[in-house]
Amino acid sequence: MGELLNLRAEKVRFEVEEQRENQWRTLITLIQERVLKQLKAKDEEIQRMGKINWVLQQRVKCLCVESQRWRDLARTNEAAANSLRTDLERVLAHAGEERLRGMSAAADDGGESSCCGSSEEGWREVVVPPSGAAVMRKCKKCGEGEASVVLLPCRHLCVCRMCGSAMVGTCPVCHFITNASVHVNLS
Repeated sequence: MGELLNLRAEKVRFEVEEQRENQWRTLITLIQERVLKQLKAKDEEIQRMGKINWVLQQRVKCLCVESQRWRDLARTNEAAANSLRTDLERVLAHAGEERLRGMSAAADDGGESSCCGSSEEGWREVVVPPSGAAVMRKCKKCGEGEASVVLLPCRHLCVCRMCGSAMVGTCPVCHFITNASVHVNLS
């Protein structure tokens, strides 16, 4: 009977060990499945990140190209602005030289000068004969009366009282739009 008990104890011990092994196998299988799921999820995340990284790299390349285009356009515009500035300075210097020549010619003639803003270059000098000279200025509109009305803002003394009273529109000399007139007593 001792042998039978030993066999029975041996059999129970074997069954217990087998159950433990099965439990360990099941536990290991569950752990492996969880680890595989997590690895698969991480692999998918790595692939997603790789795609996002590729898209971002393409966007950076496009932005670099666009940035270079804007820099080139800015350089082109800067060169054009410098060229225009140089041309403007040249024109202004030329206009200044002409103004100085006109002022010296007016001083040599002994006449007075006044400015008129009706030219395309800005202000120009207009030579007025000396006050001692008896000169009859004809009206530039009708051609008959004595010019005795100054048109504003161009300041041309060019129309008679009749034409100056009815004057609406532009100056007959420079075609500048007038906004007022002043009657001048020349006696």
